[in-house]
Amino acid sequence: MDMRQTFEGLLDYWGGKTPDKEAVYDGLRRMSYGELKREAGQLAKALACLNIQAGDKVLAILPNWHEFIVLFFALAKMEAVLVPCGVSLTAKEISQRCQMIQPKLAFVSGHDQLRWLEAEAGCCKIIAVRFEDKKAMGYSELLALGEKNREQKLPGKRQDEVMCTIIFTSGTTGAPKGVELTDRSIMQTAISIGIRLESSHRDVFLVPLPCTHLFGIVTGMVVPLYVGAKIVIMERFRAKEALKLIEQEQITVHHGVPTMFIRELEDYKGHEVNLQSLRTGVAAGAICSEEVLKKITDIFKFNLMVAYGLTEFVGVSMTTLSDTIEDRLKTVGKPYEGIQVRAVHESGRTAEPGEVGELCCKGYGAMKGYYQLPAQTRKVLDAEGWLHTGDLARIDERGYITIVGRKKEVIIRGGYNIYPREIEEVYYNHPEVMEACVIGLPHQDLGEQTVAFIQLKSHSQQTAALLREYAKGKIAKYKVPDRVLLVEQLPKLSNGKIDKRELGKMAVSL
Repeated sequence: MDMRQTFEGLLDYWGGKTPDKEAVYDGLRRMSYGELKREAGQLAKALACLNIQAGDKVLAILPNWHEFIVLFFALAKMEAVLVPCGVSLTAKEISQRCQMIQPKLAFVSGHDQLRWLEAEAGCCKIIAVRFEDKKAMGYSELLALGEKNREQKLPGKRQDEVMCTIIFTSGTTGAPKGVELTDRSIMQTAISIGIRLESSHRDVFLVPLPCTHLFGIVTGMVVPLYVGAKIVIMERFRAKEALKLIEQEQITVHHGVPTMFIRELEDYKGHEVNLQSLRTGVAAGAICSEEVLKKITDIFKFNLMVAYGLTEFVGVSMTTLSDTIEDRLKTVGKPYEGIQVRAVHESGRTAEPGEVGELCCKGYGAMKGYYQLPAQTRKVLDAEGWLHTGDLARIDERGYITIVGRKKEVIIRGGYNIYPREIEEVYYNHPEVMEACVIGLPHQDLGEQTVAFIQLKSHSQQTAALLREYAKGKIAKYKVPDRVLLVEQLPKLSNGKIDKRELGKMAVSL
């Protein structure tokens, strides 16, 4: 068996084969594969000294630092469960997660997080990373403990189907839920993505995505380390810095959510850098408009792929380098090998090719379930193993998938169904529109009305009235937005997605 197909074996493989090759650069430290292997081993031994055992939950409230990557692989050696949380979470949100999972240990990156965790009843032991506090053990102190106890025994190989991480959903449609994922679901998906990207040890990956989210963990961290490539992780995404890093580090693979690429396109006009090293990358995490994808391909001149997945199903589909430009622009590709998909009508009937239905998926990418929420799990994961995604899609006769929108976000206006993406595509074709997002809001007569939030490019003289007029004749009359609201910036979640719940609140006050 290939050692790389297990998390505990992956670093042993590259750490032995290419120990001096650079593995990670986070803006502060450059780590070789040998150093990454050694430090993960030290941390695992230290965790064993702290009595961390198989199945124990370990909270990680860390930004994109090399310490997060070390922790990920150390916990794999320990058969413990990683629970990553974004650094932007509030005290209340952290408290909710602690009460749900009861962590035995927590890694934090600031005094506020430490104080919030201390306030929890029966607080777990806390490790301070990159700061000092008398109430917590420091990360370097923990590594020293592991080095001192080199003979400490570690558990054996973890089973593929054992839970390795709990990732919380973004909570855009309700309270966040903890999604239980296994080694196999993450590793096998990473291998599938690497094959589609034709990745190798020669690649250099830019990772501006939070490693506390699934896109960042799987596509940004596991894929490159599986092939022995180099990762350049950004603590916080800034378009100008990302562009500079592409030139400085000779990035070949660039991942991101659509918003990140939109920002880069805008900044590139005034701060052109050499992007010739770029080979490919992945746009995912939200629906990317055809116009934006076309601009990225034309201006940055690299083969950007489009992928589709969700927290509850790690990876579903992706385009390939051999796909036509049209298929890359209009679809999210075909399912990965071993993944089954189908579109299903409300009646339960499987949709015909080209018909819209809820996308259902089956295979190794599926979650085990929502942590301690069996009733919620049964609502989306049926007895036959089909995960009901809540996304509406068309599957053509070749097997290519086109995402139409979220089932819960379909706007029913005067009896007509409107998919927000149809309207957003119109505005992304407008030369002065930076970003657009359409939502539905209750209306006394129509049932729902359409509201388009528009963020204009700098120095634009467009008005809401002009933008509403712009849509006329480009889409059916009933799809023209009832309201157009101009905003300085669209609110974002920590994973880069547009916060539609916040937009709903804004619409009431604007």
